[in-house]
Amino acid sequence: MKILAAVMALFAVIYFLPAFTSRTYELSGGDRAAIYRSAVKVKRTLPTDQRVLFDTSMLLLDKIKSGEGPDAFADAVGGKTPEEVIEMAKHEVNVKIAAGDPEFKQYASWEDMVAKLTDDGHKKTPAKPSEPEDAPLRNYSREGRPE
Repeated sequence: MKILAAVMALFAVIYFLPAFTSRTYELSGGDRAAIYRSAVKVKRTLPTDQRVLFDTSMLLLDKIKSGEGPDAFADAVGGKTPEEVIEMAKHEVNVKIAAGDPEFKQYASWEDMVAKLTDDGHKKTPAKPSEPEDAPLRNYSREGRPE
C-alpha cells in the first residue's frame, strides 16, 4: 500500500510540476495574436511602471513594424524579454525622431514621448470649488409650537 501511495505521489508531482514551473519571461509565438497572448502572461510579472513602458513599446513596435510586412512584428519581438522589447522600441523611436518622421516630430526623445503619452491620460481634472452653503438644509419653523 505504501508503494502505491508513493507511485501516486510521484505521478502527481510529475503531472502538476510543469504547471508551477512554466513561468516564462519571454514573448513566444509565431504570429501576432500569439505574441499578444504571450505578452499578457509576461505582463503579469512586471511592476506597474514597467507594464506601462512594455505596453507602449509593444504598440509602437507593432505600428512601426507593420509597415515592413505582416510577420515583421512577430519576428522582431519573438523570444525577447520585456526589457529587450522596451530597448528595441526606444531605439526604433529614437531613429524615427532623428530621421524626422512626421508622426514623431513632436517628441524630442523616447523619454519625452513616454512622458507625454503617459501624462496626458493621467492629468487630473481641476477640482470644482465647493459652493458655500448660505442656508442650512432646513430653515423651517412651525408656528404655534413651543420650541
